[in-house]
Amino acid sequence: MTEGFFQPLENTKPFLKAAFQGFAGSGKTFTAGKLVVGLHKRIGSTKPIVLFDTEEAAKFLRPLFRKEGIQVLHKRSRSLADLKEAMRHCREGMADILMADSLTHVWENFLAAYQKSKNRSRLEFQDWGLIKPAWKQEFSDPFVRDPYHMIITGRAGYEYEDEKDENGKRQIYKAGIKMKVEGETAYEPDVLVLMERHENVLDSKKEVWREATILKDRADIIDGKTFRNPEYEAFAPVVEAMLDAPSVASAGPEGDASKLIQTEEDKRAWLKRRDIALEEIEAILIKACPGSTGPAKAAKGDALEHCFGTRSWTKVSGLPPELLEQTIGVLQRWLEAKRIEGASEQAS
Repeated sequence: MTEGFFQPLENTKPFLKAAFQGFAGSGKTFTAGKLVVGLHKRIGSTKPIVLFDTEEAAKFLRPLFRKEGIQVLHKRSRSLADLKEAMRHCREGMADILMADSLTHVWENFLAAYQKSKNRSRLEFQDWGLIKPAWKQEFSDPFVRDPYHMIITGRAGYEYEDEKDENGKRQIYKAGIKMKVEGETAYEPDVLVLMERHENVLDSKKEVWREATILKDRADIIDGKTFRNPEYEAFAPVVEAMLDAPSVASAGPEGDASKLIQTEEDKRAWLKRRDIALEEIEAILIKACPGSTGPAKAAKGDALEHCFGTRSWTKVSGLPPELLEQTIGVLQRWLEAKRIEGASEQAS
């Protein structure tokens, strides 16, 4: 009975979704560019790379792409509407790889556009109930599902928490680092990388370097590892895992969850159906058993008990409209049979 509902566990999404976060100068754009170039070569793509550029930093990647002979389709914008359009082009086959640098500016522009549409200078608590679902629908869901590789970067920011000290006074402290975008976005990629800039300028051998720490790796191959001035090879094991034994998705359409949700309008329609069915049942009983005398009441009670298993009108009134509607015909036939039976008895 489950045929067509379940499918074998296969790699139906052989596309890398990775994110690089870091503070200014941490090397996130350049390292992401190295990953993009290596990935382009690995999959043997003959298509251009789509580069969505929000901070005019992409021009410094020109030598990297030119060296490998990779064509780049460049879009300068901070608009989510433009990013959606770029994603649509990739989804339709224009490119195998999309790099968005940086998603932080797209998020900030999205918030600013929302405030402008509401003619407000600040966001209110209830606004997030609209902003977060809209961002998820317009960016996060396509980012995860779209059939192409996508690498994003984002500015890092500190997470702050507070706690009471031994004197009962609240102290605020830095609890961690997160990407400056919508709260759940950084958890969507398969690989999340924290880029950091380090320097040693006090010793005679002065040097500056970047480190990449793998904060998340769904494949659990390089999770938790740190790479100094990483090249593509540092991320290659994860790429290979993503590309391993690709399979075409064969799953059927998902069930419509909206059918499980009853809105206020649905509830009103349900109550109206029930009231109509009850009025029909009551009219049938009154017509068949007119009056309010003891025999009439007893006849109505007999009819209810036969059809619904109860003599209580209150209990019948609480039944769902589907059951009430289905029983109307049964009630009519039973009352008609009783009428004929009564007429036969009188005739004899």
